[in-house]
Amino acid sequence: MGYKPVPTAKWRKWLKKRGLVYIRTESSHEIWDYPDDSLLRPVVFRGSEKEIPGFHIHTNLITLDIDYRTFQKEIQQI
Repeated sequence: MGYKPVPTAKWRKWLKKRGLVYIRTESSHEIWDYPDDSLLRPVVFRGSEKEIPGFHIHTNLITLDIDYRTFQKEIQQI
């Protein structure tokens, strides 16, 4: 099962709803983390792209310890 791409603006809204905050941009990659810097590895994606590719969604969901079904339900509400 492949993960479907998500518009970047929707991805950002979902991250904010999950409690993550924008930290900085490095070489066109946005870096997001929880305010308390609790992630072992931050969420990273290219903010200049129109969509977040499925593979990047997959790896970032692993980082956040969120299953795809939960993500699908939450992203549809945005």
